[in-house]
Amino acid sequence: MKHIKFSPHACAAALLCLFAFAMSAILSRTVFERLPHLEDEVAYLFQARTYAGGHLVIDTPEPEDAYWQPFVVDYNGRRFGKYTPGFPALLALGVLVGQTWIVNALFGAAGVALVYRLGRDAFDADTGLIAAALVAFSPMALLLNATLMGHTAALCCTVLFMWCMLKIERASARHRYATAWAVAAGIALGILLATRALTAIAVALPFAVWSARRLVSHRTPQRSGRAVRVSPLRPLIILALIAIVFGLSIPIYSAAATGDPFKNLYTLVWSYDRVGFGAGAGRNIHTLEKGIRHARFDLSLTAADLFGWQIGTIDDDARDHLDTEADFYPYVGVSWILLPFALVIMYRWRALLVALWLAALAAWIVVPHLIDGGRLTRDPAFAYAWVATALAWVVLPLLFWRPTLKREPHPESQANDPSSVSGQGFRAAVAVRRRWTWLLLSVALCLIGVQVAYWIGSQRYSTRYFYEALPSLALISALPLAGLARRGLRLGVYALVTLVLAYSLFAYSLPRIGVLYRYNQISPALVEGIAARRDGDRPVLALVTGSPVRWRAFGALMVQTSPYLNSDIVAAWDYRAGAADDVRAAILARFPDRQVIELDALENQAWFADEQPPQAN
Repeated sequence: MKHIKFSPHACAAALLCLFAFAMSAILSRTVFERLPHLEDEVAYLFQARTYAGGHLVIDTPEPEDAYWQPFVVDYNGRRFGKYTPGFPALLALGVLVGQTWIVNALFGAAGVALVYRLGRDAFDADTGLIAAALVAFSPMALLLNATLMGHTAALCCTVLFMWCMLKIERASARHRYATAWAVAAGIALGILLATRALTAIAVALPFAVWSARRLVSHRTPQRSGRAVRVSPLRPLIILALIAIVFGLSIPIYSAAATGDPFKNLYTLVWSYDRVGFGAGAGRNIHTLEKGIRHARFDLSLTAADLFGWQIGTIDDDARDHLDTEADFYPYVGVSWILLPFALVIMYRWRALLVALWLAALAAWIVVPHLIDGGRLTRDPAFAYAWVATALAWVVLPLLFWRPTLKREPHPESQANDPSSVSGQGFRAAVAVRRRWTWLLLSVALCLIGVQVAYWIGSQRYSTRYFYEALPSLALISALPLAGLARRGLRLGVYALVTLVLAYSLFAYSLPRIGVLYRYNQISPALVEGIAARRDGDRPVLALVTGSPVRWRAFGALMVQTSPYLNSDIVAAWDYRAGAADDVRAAILARFPDRQVIELDALENQAWFADEQPPQAN
């Protein structure tokens, strides 16, 4: 039996995983107080609880508006969340163990581990470790790992899929292993598809193009010794079928909710909430002009949020922007600073071709704004063609990469230094590194490109629509630092990385995430007030009276309320107060044995009936 060896790199990566888990636990408790702060999280939690209860949908309780929650839909007597079932099903595991925060904490730690393994196997151990550190300390990761959003699970599935694709390539001469990795890749891509379908398309596109290139270049199977080179087609078919099976959960859920498997549940909340351009898409009609503008706004913050590197500190202007604005971030982020060096080091003289290729992509972004006063940017047909052309341009170079048909060196042989592989093996290792750099770059650009077709950007919980690009950009950014480490500067490089990441954690990440403390006026104050007023162990009915009232007013009580209305605390809204007493009577009749604690509410604020209303802001 072989002894398990733990390299210093692997041990350091394990510590980074523990750091990611611990920070998720700490920030979810201190900043977010284990409460959803966005409507999305409220709906995710609702769906997770119904799934944990064994139901995809439940009957609508009456009166339905009394138990309303944001992004939870009542349709033909059925109540359900609007989101695809992937992440709520994962979050249901946390519901079952009574600790929902632990789901993203575990996925955050697993994502760091997978980034290390992908970097180690595609490049070398130094690249993997430095990239894992960049991901673990990323403000985007620290923030989202502490929430109940689905992006952390999506990132983990993205990295798992990419790592499995690398393994499929290297196992192509051993059919059994290729099949096993194909199954894992299919599960990862399938969960990603059921969680964030648009993201899954963007991540899969470069690998689909590269796989097609491999198939075209495949030669007739030849026997070499005891090993037989098999076609890469079979693993890819297995992968696709498994991903499709998981993806079918979306129409199955839609059918259970509405009777129509093709119904877009998002549109049941906002009729315009759909991907695309023109009438029916986006608030006030989504256009290419708006999509590019939102991308520019979000990328200005991504440049800082990616690794927490910016010129300047988190001051009052930055806090005001992060709390209320969604346009250009007022400071210059420099988290991208290592990317040009990585491309130059990786492609050497070919970096000039890469620069020209990127310049052409940039020109394609600008040109439509210069023609006929920008009219083309408001033409839906042109917008679709523009996005398709941009994505095609991003993945086009993959068609010109020559697959390494001869056996590549085993990753163990180049884990610490690819130059340790000599001759043909060294050339194969360099080819793999260059190819994977391009694949990773393509994934990041495709993620940005597909989001242009969605009508809104995102900055409040960081630029989360671009979040799944973090591992790709971290791995590419790690390449020049890993190159210096291999040239005898390992101690200095790791000391510098440690200092920079520690500084960014305290100077940028924690203040940046701290802006979200009690965001949307969500706090445990109402829950604590209920505890102070309750009579012994009797279950409580928190009866909220007032109109108009938004979810923020008593959101902390909403999430205490089970979808089945059998939780220790149930919040109900008497939305017809002063006009009729039928709603209140129906609520009280439903809960005759509960202690009733009265609250008043208006707009975004709620207060106990035995207190003075708060001063209007």
